[in-house]
Amino acid sequence: MTKFTIRIHLTNVSGTGAVQLLKCLLPSLEMQENCRVESIYLPDRGELNSYASPNESTEILIYHRQLFNVVSRLIECIFTSSLFDKNTPLLVLGDLPLRVNCSQTVFLQNSHLLNTNKIDFFNFKYFVSRAVFRFNLPFVDAVIVQTPFMSDLFKRNYPRFRGGVYTIPQPVPNWLLKSSIRRDRSNWSSGRKLKLIYPAAVYPHKNHSLLACIEKDSDLPIEQLTLTMDPKLNPACHLDWICCVGHLSSNGMLAAYSNIDGLLFLSNEESYGFPLVEAMHIGVPIICPDLPYARILCGSEAIYFDSNNHESLKFAINDLFFRLNKGWWPDWKNQLLEIPNDWDAIAKKFLDIAVSPRQLI
Repeated sequence: MTKFTIRIHLTNVSGTGAVQLLKCLLPSLEMQENCRVESIYLPDRGELNSYASPNESTEILIYHRQLFNVVSRLIECIFTSSLFDKNTPLLVLGDLPLRVNCSQTVFLQNSHLLNTNKIDFFNFKYFVSRAVFRFNLPFVDAVIVQTPFMSDLFKRNYPRFRGGVYTIPQPVPNWLLKSSIRRDRSNWSSGRKLKLIYPAAVYPHKNHSLLACIEKDSDLPIEQLTLTMDPKLNPACHLDWICCVGHLSSNGMLAAYSNIDGLLFLSNEESYGFPLVEAMHIGVPIICPDLPYARILCGSEAIYFDSNNHESLKFAINDLFFRLNKGWWPDWKNQLLEIPNDWDAIAKKFLDIAVSPRQLI
C-alpha cells in the first residue's frame, strides 16, 4: 500500500467549537493507515497546545507569537510563510491560507471570511483576516467547507477560484457519540415551564444581546435558560430565569443536555452550528434563527424566529411551550441522514483531498 505524507497546520485555532472539532479530528487523521503525518504545527496557547501525537514519528512544532494575534497572524500568513513551505502537502485547519508554493488544502470554518461585501473597519481582526484570505487564495489548491451553504457562499464570493471546493460535514463530538443520551419522546409534564440551553462563547455574532431586549415582566414560560458564559457577562441580568454557568466540560455538557426541554440558538452567523447537530443527535426540540445555515441543517422540524426581533423570539418560545403541552416532539431522522457518525471516515476524506487536492473523490 502506497503511504502518503502530509503536514497539518493549526497554529491559530482557538475558538471553542473549532477546538472541540479538532480534538476529535486530529487523532483520526493520524491513525489513517495510508497516510503519515510528518509534522503538526500547534498554537502556543489554548487546549490544542498540549496535543500529544499517538505516533512517535510525528514532529510536533509550536508556533510562538510575540505580537498581538491579528498582527502576528498577518506576518505568519504573508511574510514568514516560507517556514511552512516544503514539498510535503499542507493541510491548513485554521481558515487562513499561507503564502506557500507546496500543495495546500484549507479547511474553512469561519463564515466571516466570506462576507467580502462587508467592509468592517471597526472590527480590525475580521477586516485583516478577509484581506489575507483573499490575498493568499491563489496559493490554495482545495478548500473544505462543512455545508452546501458555505460552499455556495464561497463560490459566489470567489468565482475565479481554480481549485476544488469540497463539502464535508462532521459528526457530533466523540464525547456525545459515545454517550447514551437519546430522546425519542418528551419527558414533559404539564404545568411546569421550559428548561433551555444556549451553549455559545461570547462573540457579537452569537447574538446574546437579543436577550437584553426581552422585558423583565414578560410572561415567558421559561424555568431556566442556561448560558455557557461567565456570570459577569450576563447579557440580561434583569431576567431571573437566565443562569450563566461558564464554560462546560464534556461531562458538564452531557449533564446539561440530559436535563433540557430544548436548545435555544440565537447566532446570526455560522459556518455549521455544532450545537444544532448535537441537539438533533440527542433528539430534543430546537428554537433557532430563520437563516440559511439553520434551515439547511434543521429543515422543517425546528421552530424558527427572526434573529433581529425579540418579539419573534418570544413567540417561538411560547410556540414550543404550546407544542409540548399538546404532546409534540421533533423527529430528526431525515436531517440526521445528512450528518456522518464516524470521525475516521471523515478524516480519510480530508486526507484524500489533501494528498490529491484537484482530483474529485
